[in-house]
Amino acid sequence: MDAFALGSALAQAIELSLLDGKRTLKSGSVAVSKSGAWYLAGAVGSENHLLDISSELAVLVRAAHNNDILIEEIHTLVTDSAALISPLTLKILADHSARTGIAIQYTIRDTTGKILFDIADARDAIPFYRAPDSVLGLVTKRAPKPAKVSLDKNSTESAEYQLRTWALAGCERNFPTYDGASGYGAALLTASGEIYYGGQYSTFEQRLGVHAEMGVLINALMDGVRDITHLGVASSSLRFVETPCSPCGCCRQFMAELFRSYDISPKILLFASGNEQFVSYAIENILPVQWSNKK
Repeated sequence: MDAFALGSALAQAIELSLLDGKRTLKSGSVAVSKSGAWYLAGAVGSENHLLDISSELAVLVRAAHNNDILIEEIHTLVTDSAALISPLTLKILADHSARTGIAIQYTIRDTTGKILFDIADARDAIPFYRAPDSVLGLVTKRAPKPAKVSLDKNSTESAEYQLRTWALAGCERNFPTYDGASGYGAALLTASGEIYYGGQYSTFEQRLGVHAEMGVLINALMDGVRDITHLGVASSSLRFVETPCSPCGCCRQFMAELFRSYDISPKILLFASGNEQFVSYAIENILPVQWSNKK
């Protein structure tokens, strides 16, 4: 690997950090796929810190949304050389490897270039934890494909209906814990006509997963997108064939915080998978009494 190129990518990744609060560690990660692609992401902070997402998890989500989950290396840059290695991050990497069958080399550096931690297989870093060996035969056969398309402005279909199509397509880009699991998908639309879409990123430790709505927001924001006008959600679950699906409370809080941070107010569209029925909300409608640590 070209050391200069990696250093440049890490410097770019750490500047992608979306922090909220002084206690959130600023970090950036680069994931290297078997396909040769590199994915960059910074850490995502939250006001209550319960919804913080590490840069390592963010790059795995970005890779999964691009249908490219065979990750071989993750390199992380931190600003604090005294920062502790997170066992939660190690569990996330172990969970990922368990489903792909591929060891992830994990390296942490500080801003001077000093290597703080390096291991050839992240699963070996926490020997007391072993995720179930459950290689996903269907998922690992997916071919990498961009998680971004353009709105077809010449189509007779409305923007909302096109967003439904891509939200449902996002269900096929979920990263589940077992083959055949039902999926959730999301798609967002920008004022310039870009559509980002993808599915949920699950983990065996379910609290450490990232839901589809959160994932598409992370992917778009890491690309510098700020002009989000719509965010649509769908599911392949039988519960939401005739009835529009609904975001969980965590997703509502996550969306509310990011919308406040970037002063945006996208329409939130909730779709059914078996018909064209959908409902539209503003964040104030689905989370009317919002919590914030801001004055």
